[in-house]
Amino acid sequence: MPDPWIPDGSASRAVLIGVPTYSSPDLPEIPAVRDNLSALRKVLTGEHGLLPVDHCQVLGDQDQLLDKATLGSALAVARLAATDLLLVYYAGHGLLDEDGLLHLTLADAEPDNVAYTAVPLEVLKRELSRSRARARVLVLDCCFSGRAVAAMSTPDSLVAGQLELTGTFTLTSTTATAPSHAPLGATYTAFTEALLGALCAPGPLTLDEIYAYVDRDLAGRGLPRPQRRSVNAASDLVLVSGPVEERSVSQKPTGPSQVRFTKQTSPGKRRWYACLSAVMTLLACALGYAMWLQPSAVAGTFIPELLLLAFAWGAAVSAREKPRSLIVDKTGLALDRDGISCHIPWQDIDYLGVLRQFTYTTEAGGGGASRKTVSQVLVVRPRQTAPRPDKTFQLPANYKELRDFGYIGICKLSFVDADPVVLRQAVERLGGPLFRSHRDLVDMDPRLPT
Repeated sequence: MPDPWIPDGSASRAVLIGVPTYSSPDLPEIPAVRDNLSALRKVLTGEHGLLPVDHCQVLGDQDQLLDKATLGSALAVARLAATDLLLVYYAGHGLLDEDGLLHLTLADAEPDNVAYTAVPLEVLKRELSRSRARARVLVLDCCFSGRAVAAMSTPDSLVAGQLELTGTFTLTSTTATAPSHAPLGATYTAFTEALLGALCAPGPLTLDEIYAYVDRDLAGRGLPRPQRRSVNAASDLVLVSGPVEERSVSQKPTGPSQVRFTKQTSPGKRRWYACLSAVMTLLACALGYAMWLQPSAVAGTFIPELLLLAFAWGAAVSAREKPRSLIVDKTGLALDRDGISCHIPWQDIDYLGVLRQFTYTTEAGGGGASRKTVSQVLVVRPRQTAPRPDKTFQLPANYKELRDFGYIGICKLSFVDADPVVLRQAVERLGGPLFRSHRDLVDMDPRLPT
């Protein structure tokens, strides 16, 4: 993998465009756009940002309406000044005209007269194509309306073709036919919230990694998937120089710095186990005392075996009292069981995920009918250069194939009462975009069981 490309901020420019309000009643307001713009500007120009404040221009965050002349002037100035990176971001409504051409709306846009009241995407593409910048990045957080009444092909293929531009990395919030998601009352639109999460993840992340992060975030929430177009572009480019604290973007609480999943025995069972352990211990002591008093009488009996069984039973019962924990924190992933803690740092992990394991058992008296049991197993793909953790991480022998394929089986989620959704959220918040779903794991490595 090539080293990340960190652009020169002094030779880079960004234009952040947002349209939160509209004069047409057919275009609903998007209040979250204002927060999108301010948060992105803060990240790109903050402590770990690459851009000086005066190299990042924001359009549309004030009360005055943004017109085409102001937009055109800002794009032209940025295009001429940028020699390393030119970034253009747009948040608002997207409309297709009767020929299926995508237009970005301004405040006075009219859905029934798109061609003359909105800005064709071709205008932005033309400005980007004329730029001398080594890297050009276009980010669109808008929906693509299905108003292509005279389109000669599907809206998906139409818009996909319009997004391609040599030397430009394009990231869009949704597909050609689905609306971009802006939850009512939310601080940010869903796509930009995921984008901010990627920029604030431990990293920094490259453009390809940003796309992967945003894709997993939106897919995990059941939202439309983002799209990406990269034509001879620098996919290894980064937009920030290092991790950014989430509070620099939002005043929302960041959550605990550690998430612990623990399976403990209930108080009633613990008391029962304690009593049973005490009984077995007394039995073992009685048998041992009998062997000490009359060793000749014990010879040829099963008392030694009973003694060992009592000790083993007592030890097993005592072990049931110990909690088992899976810990996710800023340093990595740890499993604590039977008083032994094993730890894998985030930097040693290539990716991890929850793999579904299916077991089929034949029911007694069921006429050969089988019952399928599904187990969810947390697996880790370590980096090739990373040292292997302690063997106590390994799963039982029936998971040997995972080890043969280079994976580390951590544990079944039921072993520590881990909710898979909460686990994924904890990993992505504390460790970055490392999590993969079962389908992702199988797609990446078809050898894994499906």
